[in-house]
Amino acid sequence: MVEKESETKLDREEEYRRRIKELDLIWRINESIASFTSLDDFLDMIIKASIELMDATSGSIMLIDPPGSDTLTIRASHGLRKDRVKNVKKKVGEGIAGMVAKLREGMLLLDDLMDPALRTKRRVSDALSVPIVSGSELLGVLNLNTRKDRAFNEHDLFILNTLTRQIAAGIERGGKLESLKNRLEEVEREEAEALQELNRLIREVERKKANYLRISEESAKLKKMLNEMTKPVV
Repeated sequence: MVEKESETKLDREEEYRRRIKELDLIWRINESIASFTSLDDFLDMIIKASIELMDATSGSIMLIDPPGSDTLTIRASHGLRKDRVKNVKKKVGEGIAGMVAKLREGMLLLDDLMDPALRTKRRVSDALSVPIVSGSELLGVLNLNTRKDRAFNEHDLFILNTLTRQIAAGIERGGKLESLKNRLEEVEREEAEALQELNRLIREVERKKANYLRISEESAKLKKMLNEMTKPVV
């Protein structure tokens, strides 16, 4: 009886710690959105915090890139080999992430129950993938993997699905920020080119002005000489 009560107490403490982690992640997401500076930094924080919250060993965030296409590209990852994630692209409907993107529904996948079409070469005991959606627009997919003794469950799926609403808001803000930065870089480049051309034209005008003054001065001298030579001889 005492042992059972002890186990119940430990379960309650574990659940309490889990709730604290969930609230902490929600706070960190809101804080990051409020003080947004970089989409890459935001995504890096999200994947690391999600891995910590879910006790996962690795994970990634894939975004639709370019926007409006059907291609998923890894924009942030943690715990995965860099040479395996570099330039990784998946079509919507292809693999686990692609299927989640196509169905727009989270998937809780246990290795021994996985559809053969969804199997991967990585040795992962179970995986959790959820779509990142804003309104009717698919933004990407968040993927988590684990090799630990603990398996993902429906509560994990629910929490991650809930968090992706905030994550979507951050990604949208980050996308707008990146667009503004890219446009600003374009405008600054155009401004520099326009200023360079303006300075060239000013130098050209100054050169032509000096040439005009020289010709005008010579013309005046020649007119004076001609006028003197055409006067009546006394």
